Amino acid sequence: MRIAFGCDHAGFAIKEKLINYIKSIGNEIIDCGTYSSKSCDYTDFALKVAQNVVSKKADKGILICGTGIGMSIAANKVKGIRAAVCWNKETATLISQHNDANIICAGARFASVEDICSWIKIFLETKFEERHLKRINKISQIEQQN
Repeated sequence: MRIAFGCDHAGFAIKEKLINYIKSIGNEIIDCGTYSSKSCDYTDFALKVAQNVVSKKADKGILICGTGIGMSIAANKVKGIRAAVCWNKETATLISQHNDANIICAGARFASVEDICSWIKIFLETKFEERHLKRINKISQIEQQN
């Protein structure tokens, strides 16, 4: 699977560990930045990852900032993106099963590298349950109308 990965300065300290883990479980990475711990705008990286996902250059995306919240808000502004904040194994499962999320967002200030790695693995391996398709289609309709 091809994964677009982005982080801001808050996620930079754990970036390489996460990328190495993602590669170790058989995935290819598209590194969308940031490339240093210098303060930057998370929105820039959320947009790059989201664009890679909607253009199908990447199968899924991963965004890491301080909380995951800003990244998810920014990424969700891109038509076709369903970015969801994850904070435990259960939410990692549900964002895939119920919401068909195509980007997972996490907060480097509130979770360990090990936890985020486990959430990423769950996110990438969990299949969408078709019984929720009606709701996903309604989300798409909202996008089309607004």
